[in-house]
Amino acid sequence: MCDSATRVWCCRISLVFVISAVLLSMMFQIWSYYFSLVREMDQLSASNPQLGSIVSVCNGSLFNWNIECESLETFWNCTIPLSEKEVYLDSTCASNELTDLSFDECCRVMIWILPW
Repeated sequence: MCDSATRVWCCRISLVFVISAVLLSMMFQIWSYYFSLVREMDQLSASNPQLGSIVSVCNGSLFNWNIECESLETFWNCTIPLSEKEVYLDSTCASNELTDLSFDECCRVMIWILPW
């Protein structure tokens, strides 16, 4: 029972079990990491953009909601608050910026806050 061939066989079988246990634990770690990434992506996709501000200009009159605008010589100048880092401007104006909304045009700019 304790001869050389039996000890070599036991060592080989033990080595196979150790390697199998290491590979199974690695598979478990990869599997759990994958599902944590999927869960995080699902939480991000459940978040929706929120309407942050609206600016509407028509024939020199201005309607602004949740944003500060000032009248300069021939245009309106509106500034986005610095706390809003990720925003998307949905604009019907000739220029896609809030810094030069002309008195003569009729357009609307909606500022969407992105959650990601």
